[in-house]
Amino acid sequence: MKILFVCTGNTCRSVMAEYYTRSKLDDLGISGITVSSAGVATIDGMPASQGALAVLEEIGIDASAHVSRLLTGEIAAEADKIYALARNHLEILGLNFISVKDKVELLADKSVPDPIGLTLEEYRDSLDMIISAVDKHILSKL
Repeated sequence: MKILFVCTGNTCRSVMAEYYTRSKLDDLGISGITVSSAGVATIDGMPASQGALAVLEEIGIDASAHVSRLLTGEIAAEADKIYALARNHLEILGLNFISVKDKVELLADKSVPDPIGLTLEEYRDSLDMIISAVDKHILSKL
């Protein structure tokens, strides 16, 4: 199974979702699931934001190897499940990647706020929403 998280720049929210999910799958000893992320408006090769790296490090997760990548039709087609971090990402996916719309859903019950350029507290709030959503909508179903 291949899980893909999608946000805008692939430097904050989708990074936190990807690395948290990977870490939990490792902790639970679950194999056979590939987790990745991409952005709908990014440049390939950008590092994760310092805020995302910092709050992930607070919970023992190292995401320093992350580099952003732009979502393409090929990346979307390879995924079995695509989780959008905000409603506008759902709309973009629905308009630009029509062939995959049946495997796309919003990760949380509402959009996860974009913390880019904000305080660590806002990054923590976004990460808390991501953790709750991943635990509820993904990990609990494995």
